Amino acid sequence: MSDLLGNPDSFLQQGTERPVEDYSSAEDQSPDMPPAELDSVEVTNADLERYKKQLVKFGIFSLILVACMAFLILFSLIARNSWQQGLRVQVQECFESHGKKVRVHEADKMRSVFSVSAASFKVEGLEKDSHAVIIRITTLYGPVAALYTCTDDEFHEVQFVDFLKLSPKVSQAVKNSSVNSQIAYWEKAIPKIVQSGMAEASNEN
Repeated sequence: MSDLLGNPDSFLQQGTERPVEDYSSAEDQSPDMPPAELDSVEVTNADLERYKKQLVKFGIFSLILVACMAFLILFSLIARNSWQQGLRVQVQECFESHGKKVRVHEADKMRSVFSVSAASFKVEGLEKDSHAVIIRITTLYGPVAALYTCTDDEFHEVQFVDFLKLSPKVSQAVKNSSVNSQIAYWEKAIPKIVQSGMAEASNEN
């Protein structure tokens, strides 16, 4: 009975030895990483140098990209100012060709969908304080720049002046073909364009 309770080897047959347990497989499955593998994941100095070079290249590329964008914005502003100054001179010459001595001020700030094809200038010297509005209209002869005046009062009276940079003969032909269509249409649309564009610009400020 003592053998049954105290000595588990008593269950073995005579001449039979207890098998030796092999723990080698359990050791192989240990989650601990061998020292060789630990050394392989360490970041070497060569890797750090390579990362630094990549960061430097990325920084240089970013600076070049920002500089290019800044130059594009600068050139667009310069081109827009030059375009507005050219329009201002053309407006002055157009009024002078009609025998009107006026003073054309700097371009009005406008923010609207028509900003790319229209411009407005404060004008002094007419019967009423007005704005000279240039807008590109489509005619049978193609797109041309038309000059209107819009009074700076509650009535916003609009009057067509002439087409810019057209010879008298061509200008008269365009007027004859457009007097009852495009010219009249934009006479009605200009007050709303000027008011909404200036209101949007003032709200941004």
